[in-house]
Amino acid sequence: MADWKKYGVALILLLVLTANDACAQRTTDFGAILQAEYENNFVGNYDVWVKEDLRFDHDFSKYSRSKTTLGFDYKFVRYGFKIGAGFDYINKYTEKRVFRNRYRFFVNASYKCTYRNWDFGYRMRFITLYHDERTGYYNYTPEFSWRNKLSVSYQRPYSRYKYTLYGELYSDFNKDKRLELSTLLLAGEVDYRLTRRQHLTLFVRDYRDYYIESDQFRTVFFGLGWKYKH
Repeated sequence: MADWKKYGVALILLLVLTANDACAQRTTDFGAILQAEYENNFVGNYDVWVKEDLRFDHDFSKYSRSKTTLGFDYKFVRYGFKIGAGFDYINKYTEKRVFRNRYRFFVNASYKCTYRNWDFGYRMRFITLYHDERTGYYNYTPEFSWRNKLSVSYQRPYSRYKYTLYGELYSDFNKDKRLELSTLLLAGEVDYRLTRRQHLTLFVRDYRDYYIESDQFRTVFFGLGWKYKH
């Protein structure tokens, strides 16, 4: 328990207190994320998973969106590689108090290597996003983005706790087909193995947005997730 407290508090402080000077003149919002995930080893090296994600912002007071994800992965166990694809259905509550549907398709490739008690990982993901609008530009032209994620995890032998730090760059293709940085994500999480198949995760995510018109620059989410692996 002492280890959990020490590392958990360190992760939270690291993410909440870093780079305050970058946000001094712009708004920081706080929110919450609730997650539930089911993963099944379908056959051989194929995994199929479904995830539900609820998000609240404006200092925990307003529903922001729900996201339902269906995906699959194929693992090259011997080499540490994994490839996958999936689909997101997003129901977003806009500033105009209107619910909008969004449909996102993605493909990704990842690599993980292990050294003693440490795991180091990299994931690259390409995303196509469609908006459900009756009128407007998004009805006809999808948005494309590219994400790159680096992670490091630590777990002692036979321990139920796993500690992870990761960062991810969100890059979008603009109207001129040029790639530009849109969001930087910094995150930390503590995963606790409840049973052989169930995991509970506490996490903090710090989203920092760029190239936006509003004053809001940073959103910090505190989250709780539950996962069942079959």
